[in-house]
Amino acid sequence: MTGEATLSDNGQRNDSLLPVFTKRRTQLKKILSVILAIALFSFAFATPALAGDATKGAAVFKQNCQVCHAGGKNTVNKKKTLSKEDLEKYGKNSLEAIVSQVTNGAGAMPAFGRRIKPASKIEDVAAYVLEQAEKGWK
Repeated sequence: MTGEATLSDNGQRNDSLLPVFTKRRTQLKKILSVILAIALFSFAFATPALAGDATKGAAVFKQNCQVCHAGGKNTVNKKKTLSKEDLEKYGKNSLEAIVSQVTNGAGAMPAFGRRIKPASKIEDVAAYVLEQAEKGWK
């Protein structure tokens, strides 16, 4: 149905449906406009994906983290290591989770968000930790 006038069963033109089709087309345009606006708004304010450089993160780890976490261990709480299994067990097996932990601290771990600048260095540390956990900290 294109919104054009139709022919009735007896072959006569039926213009009575034109307002209905015009109204529906207008409603569809409005709905599509709203959907497009929401999509563009969401895209504009989306949080960028984290990406870290594990090679750079190794140096940052050595300077800031190795005192307590040498070799992926934990000198403060031996049960919460940086092993792949423990990271998974405690929900710290993603860049986002590790960045949050390092930035804000939690439990016995202090916050490093003010100490390690720029924030991309924390992303680098997170990438390094995940990479080492996958390798078994070898």
